[in-house]
Amino acid sequence: MNSRERVLLACNHREADRLPIDCGSMRSTGISAITYNKLKTTLGLKQPCLLYDFQQQLAYVGDELRERFHVDSMDIGEAFIGDLDKEWKPWVLPDGTDCLIPNYMDARREENGITYLYDSSGIRVGQQPPSSFYVDQVFFPYGDLDSIPDELDEQVYSHTMWDVPALPFNLDLANSEEDYREFVSVIKAFRKKTDRALMISIGHSFLEFGGYIRRPENFLCDILLDRSGTDRLLGVLEERYLVKLDRILSEVADDIDIVQFGDDLGTQNGPWMAPEMIRDIFVPHYKKLWDYVHNHSKCKVFMHNCGAISLLLGYLIDAGLDIINPVQTTAANMDPVMLKREFGKDLTFWGGGCEAQGVLTTGTPEEIRDQVRKRIEIFGKDGGFVFNQIHNVLANVPVENVLALYDAAYEYGKY
Repeated sequence: MNSRERVLLACNHREADRLPIDCGSMRSTGISAITYNKLKTTLGLKQPCLLYDFQQQLAYVGDELRERFHVDSMDIGEAFIGDLDKEWKPWVLPDGTDCLIPNYMDARREENGITYLYDSSGIRVGQQPPSSFYVDQVFFPYGDLDSIPDELDEQVYSHTMWDVPALPFNLDLANSEEDYREFVSVIKAFRKKTDRALMISIGHSFLEFGGYIRRPENFLCDILLDRSGTDRLLGVLEERYLVKLDRILSEVADDIDIVQFGDDLGTQNGPWMAPEMIRDIFVPHYKKLWDYVHNHSKCKVFMHNCGAISLLLGYLIDAGLDIINPVQTTAANMDPVMLKREFGKDLTFWGGGCEAQGVLTTGTPEEIRDQVRKRIEIFGKDGGFVFNQIHNVLANVPVENVLALYDAAYEYGKY
């Protein structure tokens, strides 16, 4: 059985020869560039550290680490790495170690030690203090306005920090036929080279992107005080997202296995707002996108959705969700046993295998192995589970803990 078959069996709620494992198939199941460099030294990895997600400071996992960790899925973006000498440039991480970033990323470290991130128009969209492992958004296109404008222009889609994209979305899929043909040909060629399950990470958020455009606090007020403006903004985003989905699925639907969406609807203690508001305002837009995927492909719909979201899962299942991530069991009302019992027949849990907020960072390898074993016992029965920790492996996770995490997943995941 190959990796793709293993992942798809799990997503169809069947047990394979062993539990499928993920590391880095999307931007919340991966690994900090700083930690990658530590692993590179410890394991003797040859691939340089490729910092592809500047905002979260994530590195591509690469084939060497996938082989070492028995990883069954991967981010289709790795197909677009290209020539490292021509398409990447040197950068230094906050801990002083070296990496490469794509040439199109405009990052500048100033004399004050702050790193600033600029979009393709030269607008400063993000900044990273010297003591931080992450980049904060600093420009909000409609953030200084009292309300959502009646006419929404191109700024709805640009000048946020996330307008500095990860591969392959540095390509202009909607307006450049040359870029689009490159996108299609690279994916089709890559499909033939790997038997791993391939995920394309498109995001397509609504609550989050409203905050990127208006500032989070403004958009939360918009939802309560300006429902018509909120609906207008979300409608424009939906229209844009459907165009992008059509461009992707019209020619490479058979070459990818999973389409990743994301929208963090939960806080540590509960949903951002009343579940009924999320159902009425946001879920219809998810359903439009997810129906499009199911009607135009055999791909599974994957949603990254942090926080205490158990009260929302029924709505998301009804809208067509197949896979939920990161399964944040450290949040309120996210008990693993309850989640598997209540939602395990309908959802694949992609994550939840180890608590990044706790034991993975501060525990011992023995404690990590114990938690991994218990989570596999809970989530792995009857399929419907792809092993991953809860969110990314952070910069302060010890190497021995990372090794314990994935070695335990492989050892205990054999059916």
